[in-house]
Amino acid sequence: MVKRIDESSKRPAMAVDSGHVPPPGVVGPRVAVVFLQPQCNMHCTFCITEDNFNAITFEQATNLLDALKGGGTVRSVVLGGGEPFDWPHDVMALGRYGRSLGLLMQVGTNGIALPEGFEHLDAFDRYVLPLESVDPGPHNAMRLYRGRHHSIIMDRLESLRTVRGSVTISTVITQRNVEHVVDVGRFLGEYVQRGGNVHAWHLYQFLPIGRGGALNEIDLAIPEYLYQSTCEQAESLGLPFRLYRRSDMYHSRTVEFFWVERGRVRWGGEAREPAATLTVHGR
Repeated sequence: MVKRIDESSKRPAMAVDSGHVPPPGVVGPRVAVVFLQPQCNMHCTFCITEDNFNAITFEQATNLLDALKGGGTVRSVVLGGGEPFDWPHDVMALGRYGRSLGLLMQVGTNGIALPEGFEHLDAFDRYVLPLESVDPGPHNAMRLYRGRHHSIIMDRLESLRTVRGSVTISTVITQRNVEHVVDVGRFLGEYVQRGGNVHAWHLYQFLPIGRGGALNEIDLAIPEYLYQSTCEQAESLGLPFRLYRRSDMYHSRTVEFFWVERGRVRWGGEAREPAATLTVHGR
């Protein structure tokens, strides 16, 4: 049976502003999300990303991973953005570095710029890919990339299936795809039966913020009851992997967010609230 997990409970941002990396135990959550940059190679109608942060440098990123490992509680790191594979530095090398520290390295990507044969590479333990509907129409209407992003995701999923590569699926529930969400669940169930390795499925409620969401609230927003009832229908499928309700993707008890503003690494339990500043030293 699918295990329902609601990770949207509010948790205060850490009120730490130190001139050094945090000592062991300061970083409490199990998962760290690192926003590498705001830039992206596609346009999504629901995008919540703002343009008010900077790209992290490779040295800042590796030093941050050192700090997270030293904190003792973070087990997994998700590299996000923007699009990680458009980051001006070597995202594959960063993934390998994190793995060398013993961290479980994930990358949240739209899949467009993945290198050929990515499923055989050793940089990441898991890929986080989007799927808004099994029908290409609603998916491509939400994720704008030459009218063919849906086919790219299907190709990436098939490549991962051939090697039983671990994947987490994210779906943003909006007016455009709310009637298609259960079909996504059925597809994922069949994908697992065919040998696919789905770690989890995250169901996000649309938020009217960011460079896409703020402009498209009227066309995309759904009421809370509809989001919850859609999640309940998905849960009733009894899928063989975890399903997470994410009614606010920026609030989580188990996730810490990291990004760079004005050359300083910022961090907080809630990415939209006042955050602490973390100084990470070069080696």
